[in-house]
Amino acid sequence: MTIKHLPLLAVAMVGSLTASGQETKRIPLPASQNPSNADLPISAAVWAGNTLYVSGWLDPDMKTHTDTTSQTVGLIKDIQKFLESQKLTLSDVVMMHVYLGGDPAKDGKMDFAGMMAGYSQFFGTRDQPNKPARTTVQVVLPAGVRGALVEIDLVAVRPK
Repeated sequence: MTIKHLPLLAVAMVGSLTASGQETKRIPLPASQNPSNADLPISAAVWAGNTLYVSGWLDPDMKTHTDTTSQTVGLIKDIQKFLESQKLTLSDVVMMHVYLGGDPAKDGKMDFAGMMAGYSQFFGTRDQPNKPARTTVQVVLPAGVRGALVEIDLVAVRPK
């Protein structure tokens, strides 16, 4: 490369840096995810440009929803409300991570079938045909001591 091309290279590099720089906005935890209103060092979600990264979500009614299916339904309904507050829908979800804890009623094994029974009510349906990319893993959930059997985080993208 000759020296005369260096200014052009500098302009190209600065242009790519500013194009990748995105405005971020942090959304505080809603009461459903922080009922004690504790001062926690996390956000419910963070906007980066047109992409919303949603933190791990639990069923706000897990004390009465004591199986994986009902917790999955309860937490997706709560996520749905949260997405609506951000002017998004489940059809805007592009990636989900599902964390399944061991179910004491199933000898400590994860209930994948139960999660799918709840999940399939919201994704890949006639009314909501979106099928986001998804990863499902079995973990030890920190909220498992409170009865949590499933936790979901996700990424959604605002349509242009």
